[in-house]
Amino acid sequence: MILEEKKVGEFVLEDYRNAHLFSKHGIDFCCGGKKSLKEACSNANVDTQYVISELEKLAAKGEPSILIESLSLNGLIDYIVSIHHSYTRSKGDLLLQYSGKMVNAHGERHPEVIPLYKLIEALIDDLIPHLLKEEKILFPAIISLENGTELNFPKEQLVHPISGMEFEHEEVGRMIQELKSMTNDFTPPTYACTTWRICYATLAEYVADLQTHIHLENNVLFPRVADMIDKR
Repeated sequence: MILEEKKVGEFVLEDYRNAHLFSKHGIDFCCGGKKSLKEACSNANVDTQYVISELEKLAAKGEPSILIESLSLNGLIDYIVSIHHSYTRSKGDLLLQYSGKMVNAHGERHPEVIPLYKLIEALIDDLIPHLLKEEKILFPAIISLENGTELNFPKEQLVHPISGMEFEHEEVGRMIQELKSMTNDFTPPTYACTTWRICYATLAEYVADLQTHIHLENNVLFPRVADMIDKR
């Protein structure tokens, strides 16, 4: 396969180190995981051949340490919930605290921190019920499908909640791009206080984890579920 035409999500699936490389260049590998590398690089305004050279250098360093593809659906779901869902909840609360302190301390002199706080709040308000829908409805149904136990609806109808989750992921992706724009890619201004800097650093980590989280669902879990439905 010509590397330019290979899907971005496939690169990350093969080697999770590629996720960090793509993040560095502003390449969307979660919601945009089904786009070709050429298209994704064009959208991020970065040279495709340069990115390919970096991918090849990374691949030459050896095998990736995380082999998600070897997990069962049950194991993959457990990994997503225990690692990413847990992180989303705990760090979300911390981000609200940091950004709230920024508003209290600097909102009058630097009103730009107010819409940032509101966007972080909106993101987390969207994410928490999203996680619950996955944990209480979608994921148990997927586990039942893998285990061969009875579902309360035809297995083909699983595509509907999956489509709903993918749609919500797209909205999260939009907010991530807005956060990056609003914070100059999480670069604090020269006059930023310690809390401001910690907030931006935490937000950058939060977004990176979200992108990996969404990639695992959009480009690994959901396609495997669709394949299982087709074969049964």
